[in-house]
Amino acid sequence: MDTSFERIVRGIATPACLIVTLIATSPVYAGHGAIARPAAQIGSNGLFRPSAQIGSNGFIRPSAQIGSNGFIRPSAQIGSNGFIRPSAQIGSNAISSPEAQTWLPMPRGISALSHPDAQIGSNGMVRPNAQIGSNTIVRTDAQIGSNGIVRPDAQIGSNAIVRPDAQIGSNAMARPDAQIGSNGIVRPDAQIGSNAIVRPDAQIGSNAVARPDAQIGSNGIVRPDAQIGSNAIVRPDAQIGSNAMARPDAQIGSNGIVRPDAQIGSNAIVRPDAQIGSNAVARPDAQIGSNGVARPNAQIGSNSAMRPGSRIAFD
Repeated sequence: MDTSFERIVRGIATPACLIVTLIATSPVYAGHGAIARPAAQIGSNGLFRPSAQIGSNGFIRPSAQIGSNGFIRPSAQIGSNGFIRPSAQIGSNAISSPEAQTWLPMPRGISALSHPDAQIGSNGMVRPNAQIGSNTIVRTDAQIGSNGIVRPDAQIGSNAIVRPDAQIGSNAMARPDAQIGSNGIVRPDAQIGSNAIVRPDAQIGSNAVARPDAQIGSNGIVRPDAQIGSNAIVRPDAQIGSNAMARPDAQIGSNGIVRPDAQIGSNAIVRPDAQIGSNAVARPDAQIGSNGVARPNAQIGSNSAMRPGSRIAFD
């Protein structure tokens, strides 16, 4: 077998590209048309497919593989046994940790950080400075915005969008087509349903659930274990307490407060600045007027209407 340097860097395009450090004691294989830029390093048993490119100061660890047309930007690092799929791209200063796998095609983030065992689906995009934790899954066509953070074991569904500076907690799930606004926070184990929208600066507590097509307004807060039903709307600055439930199609107005363990029935409306006390129940189609107060354990019957500023207490 030919063990010459020419075999090792077969097909490299120009003399300027031959300035490459081979840290291998075992063979390194480079396919036709492959390019290793100045000061690049390729480890033992590295596999460098046809037309792949490694930028200046790039570092390919032992046994790593770069697929055909793969592109490793300057100063990027590919960990041992890492596998960069055909046509994938790793941004400048990015680090792909050992045994990480990047699926076709790789997001084009600069300084993005993808941890071991993370999976990025086809056409997935991880923007600059985003972080993808261990065992996370970013599905096909999903997007992670600049400085976004997806914690370990979280899942981002197909076509879902995590906007810049948003955070997705460990084991949290954003279903297909969900949107998490800038600076939004989805706490560990929370679930955001398909087509649900979490507006900028909103917070979804641990184990909370926002069902499909639900909307959480800007600066809205959904406390741990609360549930927001399908098509329900939580307006800006509203708060939903722990274990509280807003049934499908319910509406909570701006600055409205639903205390822990309260229930808001289907199609019920809590107007702006109204308050629903702990364990209170607003039955389906009920309306609580602006600045209205339903005291703890109060019950508002179906189709009932509380006037603005009125109060009701449990007797």
